[in-house]
Amino acid sequence: MLTDKQLQHFDVFGFLCLRQIFSPEEMREITEAADQLWLEDRGGEPDDGRPQSLGRFVEHSPRLLDLAEDDRIFGVASDLLGPGFLWSGSEGNKDGADDGEHNWHADRPGSAETEYRRLKMMVYLAPTTRDRGALRVIPGSHRMPFHEWLWPLQANHFKDGTVGDSFGLDGGEEVPCCPLETMPGDVVYFHHSLFHSAYGKFPERRYVAFKFVTPPDTEAKLRSMKHYAGHAFDVDPALLARPRLRTITEGLLELGEKAAALTDGEGSQG
Repeated sequence: MLTDKQLQHFDVFGFLCLRQIFSPEEMREITEAADQLWLEDRGGEPDDGRPQSLGRFVEHSPRLLDLAEDDRIFGVASDLLGPGFLWSGSEGNKDGADDGEHNWHADRPGSAETEYRRLKMMVYLAPTTRDRGALRVIPGSHRMPFHEWLWPLQANHFKDGTVGDSFGLDGGEEVPCCPLETMPGDVVYFHHSLFHSAYGKFPERRYVAFKFVTPPDTEAKLRSMKHYAGHAFDVDPALLARPRLRTITEGLLELGEKAAALTDGEGSQG
């Protein structure tokens, strides 16, 4: 599905953005399905402006499971991760009224983590711009040694927006980056060790995320998966009921047994 140039772009820069691959009608259906799940999470109450962050999100919606099987999600994951890739979870996130910033960080930080190819896909349900909620990425930061040079950003992830004295900047907004401005219908794909952030978030900013991994072929990778996505080993029956999704989830049951047998040890860095 992806071209050689697109594959090279992801490999070198750690991200890819495909424009308008879902139609307005498809986005209307996707948005309605996601909003229904957030409504159910609120117990049917009106939106009060509080943030909502839900795991196992896609698994609870037949329409979103359809999306997970679609080549624009499943097929791209196969292209980027190769055959035998695995499901590692989903999210549905809705910003709150006071969620102005999400400082620079990598979801899977640390030198060892950069060696484990993992993928996150973001389907945004509202337009985003550089200064209004767009995902900002630092191209190439999923690779060593650049990843390690950016460690001061990880150290300030949950602080007040400063990035420390190392870079001589007043705030995260000043970090040189690539803002991935999107419209509904676009999809952002990025390596889980890529440094990213978002500033100027707003209550209508919401997205559905899909996460996939290459099979953990070493104990270190299995430990990492257990640390970051151990919930994936508890496979939702809704995934196993779909023939295409079963191919990327049934192997998780055996991996879960192996992960459970691991003795406690050092977690992943970060």
